[in-house]
Amino acid sequence: MKTSDDLPIIRQHWILLFDFYSPLLTPRQTSCFTMRYLEDYSLTEIGEELGVSPQAVMDLLRRTEKRLEYYENKLGLLKKHDNQQIILQDIINELKKPQYGMANQLESEILRLVRVNF
Repeated sequence: MKTSDDLPIIRQHWILLFDFYSPLLTPRQTSCFTMRYLEDYSLTEIGEELGVSPQAVMDLLRRTEKRLEYYENKLGLLKKHDNQQIILQDIINELKKPQYGMANQLESEILRLVRVNF
């Protein structure tokens, strides 16, 4: 069972999937997801914007979430991203060891390159 403590993690998960796969969604899915997860609209508010019932909004959100999970299962971009972040953190931790005097400068440069290339 999901607790209220899990909600920020679940929300973050959906937002990350959306970041990777939103170009593959329909405009209506994108609009509904954006209003709910990024702009914090209620189901009623989204329904009013889209001209549908709150239940229809919930159905659209569930279909959108299933679609995002489908894309992740097929393409695995979020998993690859997470693995790259782990490797990057391992490199930074290794560079912080005393034998590497330029660790802070290298860390800054690595982070800059990662932001540009990913």
